Amino acid sequence: MTFSFGNRKQRDILLQAVFLAVVLTLLLIAVMTTRRNLEIQGLSVGWSFLNYATGSSIVFSLIHYDLDSSFARALLVGFINTLFLGTISVSLAVLLGTVIGTARLSSHKLVKSIAGVYVQIFRNIPLILQAFFWYAIFVNFPSPRQAIAVPGGFFMSNRGIFFPMFNIEAWYLLAAIAIFIIGSIISVAVARRTGRGSSLVGIFLSLALAFIVGYAGRLADTPLFDMPQPKGLRFLGGGTMTPELGSAIVAIALFGASYVAEIVRAGFLSIPTGLIEAAHALGLGNWHVFWRIRLPLMIRRILPTMTNQIIWLMKATTIGIAIGFPDYFGVVANSINHSGQTISLIFLLIIGFWAINMTISITMNAINRALALPGHKK
Repeated sequence: MTFSFGNRKQRDILLQAVFLAVVLTLLLIAVMTTRRNLEIQGLSVGWSFLNYATGSSIVFSLIHYDLDSSFARALLVGFINTLFLGTISVSLAVLLGTVIGTARLSSHKLVKSIAGVYVQIFRNIPLILQAFFWYAIFVNFPSPRQAIAVPGGFFMSNRGIFFPMFNIEAWYLLAAIAIFIIGSIISVAVARRTGRGSSLVGIFLSLALAFIVGYAGRLADTPLFDMPQPKGLRFLGGGTMTPELGSAIVAIALFGASYVAEIVRAGFLSIPTGLIEAAHALGLGNWHVFWRIRLPLMIRRILPTMTNQIIWLMKATTIGIAIGFPDYFGVVANSINHSGQTISLIFLLIIGFWAINMTISITMNAINRALALPGHKK
């Protein structure tokens, strides 16, 4: 077979091959140059440093960590912190944004105006400035001796927010929460698909199973709830939300909610008015029209855009480094300072965020396919 430059298919293949060869050549040159420069400086690239002790502390960790822990352990702590911060912040942003986006379409002028002002304020102030603002508020709470007591066993001080905590092993608690959430989602989905029975039965069963799992992980000889108790300049017992974590959650949630609100509003506005008029003509009330027609159609329409927004908010957790929260990015930066293994750690940073974002993308695409109307599934 002879090559003809006039043949478009053969020409495209040749151009792609040349482009690929140029990219690989440049990549090879970059690798060789980097390796030579590292050898000149007496540095080596490898993974053995991951087993060395870091010698540095991390102010917030969901798993055990001390000065003798390895770099690998520190990176795991940072990765879990990022997932923890991102999950809470994104969940709050989606919930709050949905409420505000719906309020933006309210016929009540005051509700509509308040929602509009919220969006304009929080969407147009840089996220990092909002993080600094909320951090300044958290660290200026009263000292532990004059902590603000909130009904229910909560205390607010400049050391953080202290709250009652279950005396349950962490993995059992996480498993119980996961069982309840997944079980509730499946119950609602099955009830809507089949049109038989109520989803409340499945939700109550999920709650009962979650309670059994949680109770099985209860710490021996302890009450079910561990209440925080003030003692001098600190609190004993209960759980703690540090100022760094609290300000990061509030900043990302409020900032993200302003964008989610506009996505939700656009989703509602994209629904043909003929569908709404037809529903009212069939005798459906406003609540049934919203719950059974507008909300499901809105969710289907906004999922692709919402996926991008959720991914962006997960990456926005890197602002934690600006206020001292040890997220994955911050732990990697600290590890670079202590080990000098810049290339290896930057590679792990890229892989970590790639894994998070790909997981979100795959999950949201699966949900999108599951919710697609018949004839529109791909």
